[in-house]
Amino acid sequence: MWRTILFVAACGTKQPAPHPTPPPITPDAAVALAPDAPTATGALDKNIPLLAQKSVDLHVAVAAALKVGDCAAVTTQLVALRTQYAEVTAATEKLLHEGRAKELSTALAKFNDKLEAAAKEIVGSPTMSKCSPDRAFQKAFDDVLGAPP
Repeated sequence: MWRTILFVAACGTKQPAPHPTPPPITPDAAVALAPDAPTATGALDKNIPLLAQKSVDLHVAVAAALKVGDCAAVTTQLVALRTQYAEVTAATEKLLHEGRAKELSTALAKFNDKLEAAAKEIVGSPTMSKCSPDRAFQKAFDDVLGAPP
């Protein structure tokens, strides 16, 4: 899914003013939305601004989890994140399946800087290199952000 989110985000336009970077998110911590994030409730596939915010939160949380370094601990955190963000994953997949990627791309555009920073942290993480041969880690990572196509 993260590759999909990054692809969708790349299709949008960059906004000039990035939002402040949130503190690292742990799996057991409640994810607080940025002060300017939408707070309306409802199905995420119908609330695209909230889906975009939560998608970014997911990527930031994964980047933070990868800072732990210990493969078993990171794997446990990734499994927890998969559960915590299951609605985000399902809504994103639904939008893409329905051909509504442009809606998500537009909403993600205001978060491009955060999303790109999280992606760089994820890809460049020493934990990714160290733990990628571990099957449990790889499964947990693919489950939370999506396996490559």
